[in-house]
Order: sequence, then structure tokens, then C-alpha cells
Amino acid sequence: MDPVAKNFIRLGVIYFLIAAIIGALIMFTKRIEYHQLKYAHVHLNLLGWMSMMIYGVGYHILPRFNGNPLAFPKLAVVHFWLANIALIGLVSTWGLGYIYKGFGVLNVIGVAIFVFNILISIRKPKDDEE
Repeated sequence: MDPVAKNFIRLGVIYFLIAAIIGALIMFTKRIEYHQLKYAHVHLNLLGWMSMMIYGVGYHILPRFNGNPLAFPKLAVVHFWLANIALIGLVSTWGLGYIYKGFGVLNVIGVAIFVFNILISIRKPKDDEE
């Protein structure tokens, strides 16, 4: 398996564990004012666990469905770092206005890189083109 795909999956399951621990902490403390923790819990689950798993599995499987290699492997590495920086930034800067929004923009750029890389990678194989 490609190292980038493995790293997305590795961090995805780590974020899942962290989100589960935060969820248990919120549940057992029975306090409703933990807005930052609730926000971190949700984003670690959605952007950390789900998105990272989709990215990792997507980078590994989707190009292979058409018999193509990943179109831009170095762009996948850039995406890996952008996605993780954006997630950690979003979780840690909730409520800080433009700083927080900047990390949101980084996340969108990472998603766009993924979409672009996958769409190019699942094109027709060269031997099937006429």
C-alpha cells in the first residue's frame, strides 16, 4: 500500500480514538458548557476519522479500478499535510474568527486537491483510448 494512503488511514484511526475519548469525557462529566470539547469531538470524527479514512482508501483503491497509477503522488503528500494542519487548526482555534476560517479554507483546498487527483487518476487507461 502506498505510504500516503497508509498515513491517512493511520491518522484516521488515531483521530477516531481521540474523538471517542473526548466523547466519553463529555458524557461522563455531564456538563453542557464544554463547547470546545464538543466541537473537537465532532470535527475529529468527521474530518479526522471519516475524511482521512476516505482519503486513504480512495488514494489506494480508486485509481486501481481503472488500472491507472495515482496521477500526482506528490500532490497527495501535499494534501496529507494540508488536511492534517487544517484539522488540528480547526479543532484548536474554534471561535478565533479569521484564524479559524483560514484553517477552514485550508481544508477546502485539501478536498479540492483530492477531487482533482482522483478525477485525473480514474481517467481511461491509455491503452483503452482511441
